[in-house]
This record gives sequence, structure tokens and C-alpha cells, in this order.
Amino acid sequence: MQVFEGIASIDHSFRGAVLTVGNFDGVHLGHQRILRTAKALAHVSSAAVIAMTFEPHPVELLRPAQAPKRLTLWDEKVKQLSAAGADAVVRLETDWPLLSLSAEDFVREILVKRIHPSYVVEGPNFGFGRGRKGDVETLRQLSPKGGFQVHIVEPYQAHFPGDPSPTIVSRTFVRKELADGDVAHASLCLGRPYALLGTVVHGAGAGRTLGYPTINLDVGSQLIPGESVYAGVAEMDNQRLPAAISIGTRPTMGGHTLAVEAFLIHDAVGDCYGRAVRLEFVARVRDQKKFDGPDELKAQIARDVAEVRRIVGF
Repeated sequence: MQVFEGIASIDHSFRGAVLTVGNFDGVHLGHQRILRTAKALAHVSSAAVIAMTFEPHPVELLRPAQAPKRLTLWDEKVKQLSAAGADAVVRLETDWPLLSLSAEDFVREILVKRIHPSYVVEGPNFGFGRGRKGDVETLRQLSPKGGFQVHIVEPYQAHFPGDPSPTIVSRTFVRKELADGDVAHASLCLGRPYALLGTVVHGAGAGRTLGYPTINLDVGSQLIPGESVYAGVAEMDNQRLPAAISIGTRPTMGGHTLAVEAFLIHDAVGDCYGRAVRLEFVARVRDQKKFDGPDELKAQIARDVAEVRRIVGF
């Protein structure tokens, strides 16, 4: 896997690659279908697959107050794009000159001049150019002059247990499910457990007073699932441990600030402050609630830990 910072840095050996362009936040099953299709097309001519993406998301520049929290930070996005089949990732810095390009100029200057792709593979809702005025039909119209073919991939439809109607997978849907605490549905859309990547920071120490010391995470601009208790897995220094994850304000202990904390079952990691942790969400265990006191909360945590052991299985 190679990562190129801007189109000027792309190696000439990637000319003729199969190209797909998008934000790819989450790298969900719809994105993975696009990359699998690109990989199949590339295999015929022994070409490479390039995923071109934007950093930051254009909305963060155009309407920063409306910018959604991210499903995947940059390093995680690159990792997942590689796993899905990309041989290289091109990182376009989102700035006003880039956003001001017309659809035709975007194709000519960004897609064709440096890469000269053999195929451009996209979903049916792909938009590009100034004001996203370009669409897949625009791409088809520009393809003969650009010397590439256009391949459109239908959206991925997920089937959830007990629901007879399929659901089109999108980052908007994934965000909604996570906000509702339905990490199982989100995982089905992503093809993997949703994960927060963060750094261990000092917390209030409430868990330690109850006999269940937790690690507290700073997860930056990532989307935090809804307030609940979850079963999950914490990965730190290549060690994976089952984790009882709490997202909430700790009302029983007098807290008011939202915290992401996890009790690591079979903890053998010692002092964790400042260390990087990947926190995967497997299933939702229960709602957050205010208990009558610390003893009642401690008893509930014991039941939560037992349930996490049952769900995670190690």
C-alpha cells in the first residue's frame, strides 16, 4: 500500500490505474463493493487500484458548524481502504482552489492529467466539481475525452435479522445507528465492529472506588455511540482484552460530562496513561441509568461484566 500526498506525488507507474474517488468515511460495505469491483476490473489488465479521497471532508471547510463527526480517522481509513483492495491512496488536501474546480476541470486536472485512469468506478450518487454539480452522467459524458471508462456500482443492501426489507448502506445510516446505540446494525453495515481510536487520559477515578478501574479515552473528532453500556474488545500494544464499555455522564457518581471509559477484563496492562487504544463495539448491553447509590451500581457492573464475558467469549 502506498499513500500519496496530493496528485503531484503520484508515481508514474500508477498511470492507467483503476480509480475510485470519494470521502470513504467508515469504508462501509458499499465502499468495499466499489473497491472489489475496481479490483476485478484491474485484474484483467494487471493494473493498480487507486482510492482518491479528501482530507478534511469538504463539509468541514464549507460548513464547519454542520460537519459530522467522523466514523474513521485518517490512519484507520487508509488501513480499511487497503483491506478492501486499494493498492494506493491519494490524499487530496481540501482547499478552496480544489473546491472551486468545475466538474470538467476536476476530471481533466485531478483525474486524468496525472493518473490517466483506465476506469473510474463509483456509486450512483457520486458528485464532484464545484457545488457537486457533476454526477455520474457528467462523468460518462467526459469519459471519451478523458480516455477512461465509467463503471457504476449499485449500493450495498444490508439484511437485518427480523427485518424483511433490506436497507441501503450509507454513512448517514451508520451514523444514525451508532447515535441510537445500535452498534450491531452499524457493524453489519461496516463488515466489522465499529471502533474508536483514542488515547488514555486521566478520568474521575470513580470506577476504581467501586473495584472496577477503567481506562478513559480521548477520541478526538470521532463519532461516539449513544449513551449506553456495551460489550467490546480493547486492543492495546497488540494485546486484545474483553471490555465493558460505558458511554455516559456517570450520574450515580455525580458526573455531568460525557465520558468514554472501559473496564478491561483480565487486565494485565498496568499503567495505561498516554497509550493508544482501539476500542471495538460488539453489542449493546443496556441503557445508562442513575442508581440509588454506589453499592447498587457496583452490583450492576458485576452483572454487566458477566454479560460482556458471555457476549465476547474470551
